[in-house]
Amino acid sequence: MTEKEKHIRDWIIEVSKKRPELGHFAICPFASSANFKIVECNIDDVEPIDGADVVIFIVEDNLTLDDINQWVDIYCKIYKHWDFFEDCGSYETFISGVQTNNGRYNLILAQPKEKLKEFRKKLAQTDYYSYWSDEYLREILGEDYEIVKKTG
Repeated sequence: MTEKEKHIRDWIIEVSKKRPELGHFAICPFASSANFKIVECNIDDVEPIDGADVVIFIVEDNLTLDDINQWVDIYCKIYKHWDFFEDCGSYETFISGVQTNNGRYNLILAQPKEKLKEFRKKLAQTDYYSYWSDEYLREILGEDYEIVKKTG
């Protein structure tokens, strides 16, 4: 196991912990049970893996947030049944003061769109999203924002 993969596995453990600041929810309530794959590759070699709940692509360290977001947009257009998200090592993100990003490496996360939508609908039945800022909700949820706002 590489140092990068170890860091990502440790990060998955962290985002799986229930936190009082988040109403005793984990940052990612389904992370601990997700079937995940970690792939180190060049950013132009990202390709989803069927059967995975999430594929975490560790990409080049020298990329900027804008670079990664451009590729995320490209992959969202190419792979219409998947959602892609950036996790840029230099761009810190938070929910209620709790850091959500991995803090070290540039990542692209890929998740099957329909499965992700079902998880979001389940979470919207709770107060999970009440800890998120509206801006962060819109950034992360994208087209599912309205579903969550209507359900929650």
